[in-house]
Amino acid sequence: QRGGGTMRKFNGILARVVVVLFLIHAMMGCFMLQGRSSVSCFPLTILLLVTVIAHAILGVIATIKSVRSGGISGKWYLKQNKVFWIKRVSGVSILLLLIFHMSVYVTSSNGVYFLKEFTWMSLVSQLLFVLAIFIHLYVSLEGMLIARGILDHKERKKDWLLVLSVFMLMIIITIIMYFVQWQI
Repeated sequence: QRGGGTMRKFNGILARVVVVLFLIHAMMGCFMLQGRSSVSCFPLTILLLVTVIAHAILGVIATIKSVRSGGISGKWYLKQNKVFWIKRVSGVSILLLLIFHMSVYVTSSNGVYFLKEFTWMSLVSQLLFVLAIFIHLYVSLEGMLIARGILDHKERKKDWLLVLSVFMLMIIITIIMYFVQWQI
């Protein structure tokens, strides 16, 4: 049990860094897909990937501890811990769909990058990726606000949900527009 609070605190900070990097990455990616920008943010993307992997590793450690505890006590409290398990399922979904995300837009040959055809499968995988991210953020938001000591977290949660919804809507519209461009 020792150190669990420190790890949880560090993972909370890491989660906030992931959210900020994700929003920047998503915004820049949207502008690139819309043809409004050609600025590559590869170092930022790598930093986002590294922080996501670190966040996932800490999540796996927390999951292993929880499963061991449930196995020892024989009590799983699945209903009471539904947010915990929704985070795990959405997190695993994000990691699986991240593999598609990293390979769906571009390919390279001899150091030269080319756009890949954006197919129906590409569209579906990217929309599911956005949905998994939204679900993960949605179920994590209240805990993140409480951990920050924000007392009026219910009101703030609504504000953050509005911001996240606008971002996610922008991402979804951009992905659909990009798909339509490939079909024309």
